[in-house]
Amino acid sequence: MIDALYIATSGLQATQSQIDTLSNNLSNMQTPGFKSQRTNFGDIAVITPSQVQAGLTPSQTGAGTEVLSTSSVFSQGTMNQTGNTWDIGIQGEGFLEVVDSNGNHLYTRDGQLHVDSDGYLATADGSRVTPDIQIPPDASNITINQNGQIYGQVGGSTSQTLLGTFELSTFPSPEGLQSVGSNNYVPTQASGDPSSGKPNDSGVGAILQGSLESSNVDMVSEMATLVIAQRAYQLNARVLQASDQILDTINNLRQ
Repeated sequence: MIDALYIATSGLQATQSQIDTLSNNLSNMQTPGFKSQRTNFGDIAVITPSQVQAGLTPSQTGAGTEVLSTSSVFSQGTMNQTGNTWDIGIQGEGFLEVVDSNGNHLYTRDGQLHVDSDGYLATADGSRVTPDIQIPPDASNITINQNGQIYGQVGGSTSQTLLGTFELSTFPSPEGLQSVGSNNYVPTQASGDPSSGKPNDSGVGAILQGSLESSNVDMVSEMATLVIAQRAYQLNARVLQASDQILDTINNLRQ
């Protein structure tokens, strides 16, 4: 009966983590480029692999549940047209590589770009796109094609000049990327190392100017999962209560 208390407690803790993740997904429905996250569960082992190899068998079926990880779901979001020159959406695979103020290399799908005070393209949080793309202050009539090439008229010229080219990074397993906030991710051992490629090449997404990728959060699916998580939390709480009542009955037994 003591074990039941700890098992139910593990269920409460794990389900609370899932509810927190679902709440975060719903709160970011309007965040451009946001990728929904899911909570991955696993049962708590009561016997080690070495004990199994030694021929031992577990004395009980399990010790509860635990959160193994929280991973992102990188399905494509809907493209919304904004008409803004420096808004870009990535249609397909790939991430923009950016460098923050601390020199950290991050990866994002958020294409809300602007020209910073030094003329470099940067994301909404101020991280600069890499490789560096510096836009002349007198550039006008900016166009960005699906290959990521940026053209503009410079110095009053009527001809188009190539100002820079975007590169996109892909990963062997993007689900293994670790979210670090502000729509940014960092690679992990699970994601593998990034590979740079030209937009619209084989296996790399295309750049769409004047568009932003919306969040891929499915409200109906998230709400349904939230209801299931709430019921799981409620059931674990009842198990905890029932175990406590049984222990109370045992404590009050008289000869």
